[in-house]
Amino acid sequence: MLLEKIYGELRDMWMVESQYEFSRFWLGQSRSYMSCAKARQRSPSLLVMIRLSQRLVSISTKYAALATTEMERDNCHRLVVLRDQVGNEIGRLSAAA
Repeated sequence: MLLEKIYGELRDMWMVESQYEFSRFWLGQSRSYMSCAKARQRSPSLLVMIRLSQRLVSISTKYAALATTEMERDNCHRLVVLRDQVGNEIGRLSAAA
């Protein structure tokens, strides 16, 4: 599931500590959203993906402006890749609707 991949990447970059935080801050959903989606093997809605995309755009833009180390620049690139993946998923969900 794409959300699990994104959560894992953000966790690797120390940008999120828990599924609860990911659900609330990155997805704009209830604390239990991610765990319920995983348990039910549910794909995220178009609205959830749009919120995630907006958050990734916002954070990657701010992060790029402040990145000074190689690790920070690498994380910035990783955020852009994630943003693009979410954008592709939004396109797929939009076409299916």
